[in-house]
Amino acid sequence: MNQLVLPNAVMLGEVKSLLSEGRQVIILTKGFSMLPFIRGGRDSVLLEKRLPLLPGDIALAEVSKDKYVLHRVIDISEGIVTLRGDGNLRGTERCREADVAGVVLEIQPPRGKAADPRSPKQMRRWRRWWKLPYICRRFFLAIYRRLIR
Repeated sequence: MNQLVLPNAVMLGEVKSLLSEGRQVIILTKGFSMLPFIRGGRDSVLLEKRLPLLPGDIALAEVSKDKYVLHRVIDISEGIVTLRGDGNLRGTERCREADVAGVVLEIQPPRGKAADPRSPKQMRRWRRWWKLPYICRRFFLAIYRRLIR
């Protein structure tokens, strides 16, 4: 099967317009920023425009001109959304609520059952992950990145 690889700004800009029309879109993820919950290059996500946005949601957002991230919503305050990747040990992004293109409804691994990231089980896993000490998450991610390559 042939693959067509487009720059993120082009592809995700089109995804944003499809989501604004009320459609659902499935995209293959890239990168390590959402480890251990989403594996870039392997897992796909089903996106939909959904309001209201809630802390804990995984959102596709335009954080600056033509720069998109698929990260978890940490906080929403006065129309400003703070995002951070589960695999990012430090650093956050901020954008306006209007710049959130869509929210992940399902994480779809290549084999196996799709997972709802807002299910009670997945939310417990995420909260436990963030309660781990920084050093534990750092070592786990370093080992995990080497194993999944």
